[in-house]
Amino acid sequence: PPIPGQVDLWNRELGALRDTAAADPGTPLVLAGDFNASQDHAAFRRILDTGLSDAARLDDADRTATWPARTAPTFGAQIDHVLVSKHFAADRTRILDVADTDHRAVVTDLTLHEGR
Repeated sequence: PPIPGQVDLWNRELGALRDTAAADPGTPLVLAGDFNASQDHAAFRRILDTGLSDAARLDDADRTATWPARTAPTFGAQIDHVLVSKHFAADRTRILDVADTDHRAVVTDLTLHEGR
């Protein structure tokens, strides 16, 4: 997470994801997990600048809090994401409570477009 003493590492890790996403835009790509970042973080937006889309945003579920689960959805931030290349359509995104974790799950049904 971007906390004191770890911000540089967090930026490097998000930068590595950005580099991966930018490496071959012709290959279908899904990046999913805990990014410890929201749409408000510039480092996260640089990943989106490669052409990836946040599936939750495509399905009007963006800004639904995923962390901390104890106070979500009233308080919190969406730091867990499913990012997809243009080769996919996000058909349905759900934010679900999961036992024994401080995060909520992001579940997205995806359709891979042929020939894109």
